[in-house]
Amino acid sequence: MKTAEASGKTLDEALSSGLKVLGVVKDEVDYEIVAQAPEETKVKITIKEPRLYLTALTSYILETSGFRTNILVAKDNRGFHVNIKTKQAHSILIGKRGETLWALQYLISRLAKRFYPNLNILVDVNNYRLKRNSFLKKKAEAIAHIVLQTGKEMALDPLTKREEQIVLETLGQLKGIKTYTLGKGANRNIIIAPETGAT
Repeated sequence: MKTAEASGKTLDEALSSGLKVLGVVKDEVDYEIVAQAPEETKVKITIKEPRLYLTALTSYILETSGFRTNILVAKDNRGFHVNIKTKQAHSILIGKRGETLWALQYLISRLAKRFYPNLNILVDVNNYRLKRNSFLKKKAEAIAHIVLQTGKEMALDPLTKREEQIVLETLGQLKGIKTYTLGKGANRNIIIAPETGAT
């Protein structure tokens, strides 16, 4: 449900009632007064379009948590990219190995899918994901070239599952090498090795 009608003695009461029905805050909606009388006001409340809704939702979550940020939402063929711009709190919002950022993405996605179930959302902080992904690809390629030159296996530092996917996709485009994993959990490593018979 993206809309709700509610009434109250005043506009504020009507809005408050409608917001409770939708489970949102005022910044996440647009509203219009349907009817107004001396003793009752009726309003129609509508969830904002995706870009504005994601901006309002993300801002609300962060502001109520004590963070001062600027939210930029862009859309491409893969979905919506929510970039959280901050000067001082980026390390806190990203967390160790991006764990806090992934938790934030999960929260925002789950809340947004109440009204936009097919929405694809990527949450980022100061373009951390973009920079991190670029770094991982370049590092994987560099180590692969060393493996090809020396003929010796080399291990990458432990990665998250999502980072492993990025690295394996990158390495899958290179010839003369193979990969396997060693270890479990936080101690799991991707090993890059020369293919048997590769020169």
